[in-house]
Order: sequence, then C-alpha cells, then structure tokens
Amino acid sequence: MPYILGDSEPPRVHTLWPMAPTVSLSARVSPEVRARLAADARAQGMALATYAARLLSAPVPDAPGPGAGAVQNEVECAFAHLSAGASLEKEVCLALARTVELGGTPGIAAGKELLTEIRWAAHRYAPDDDEDEDEDWGEDEQA
Repeated sequence: MPYILGDSEPPRVHTLWPMAPTVSLSARVSPEVRARLAADARAQGMALATYAARLLSAPVPDAPGPGAGAVQNEVECAFAHLSAGASLEKEVCLALARTVELGGTPGIAAGKELLTEIRWAAHRYAPDDDEDEDEDWGEDEQA
C-alpha cells in the first residue's frame, strides 16, 4: 500500500545495501573522466551509478604515495636511519603526520604527539654508539 501523508506507517527508505539508507550524491566531472568511469563500469558488468557508488564506498588506503605531504616526508627521513624494530612506531608517526597535514585543532594535537613519538623512537632505536663512547672515554682518560 503506498504511503499517504498522515498514515501511521513511515515512508520506506531505499537501500543499496541491506540496512544501509542511501542518499543521492552528485559530482561534476570532465567528459573524459565520465567516459573512463563508464568504460570501467562496462568492463565490470555493472551500471555506471553502481560502479561509482562502489568506488565511493571503498576504504581509502592509508599508505602515503606520491604526493605525500612534507610532514610525512620528514617522518620517513627521521626513521630512515633507525633499526627495523621501529616499524610500528614509524607507522604510528605516519598516521599522526597525516592528521597534522589535515590541519585544525586535531592537527595541532597530533603535531605535539608526533614530536614526542619521534624523539622517543630516535632515542629507543638509535644505532648503538656505546663502542665509540668507550673509545672516547679511554682517550680522555689517557690525556
């Protein structure tokens, strides 16, 4: 029975996926981009709208790629000379760097934490220079 204003039954929401209400989204793209999307959709055997919805619904990869920001680049440089044991700390710092690059209040808080994490990782995973310190100490002792 169709919904008539004033009926006790609420309107039904169309769903693309079970239990997920959807809304309409419009985007302006160049004719070349639309043609590429349409060709990709045809190759996948689905309608353009369905293909575009799936693209927009897909998770965004976290890995920084070409065009990564300056802060992410600095993190890469800071960890370049540290041991492989610092890999988890590096990933945490890269996540913080992405937040810093977004700016705003979260970016400021992430920046403060990023500096702390980099200092800690540099101290914890720095190459051991104990032998050099012992040699220097021996030279001072002889002088």
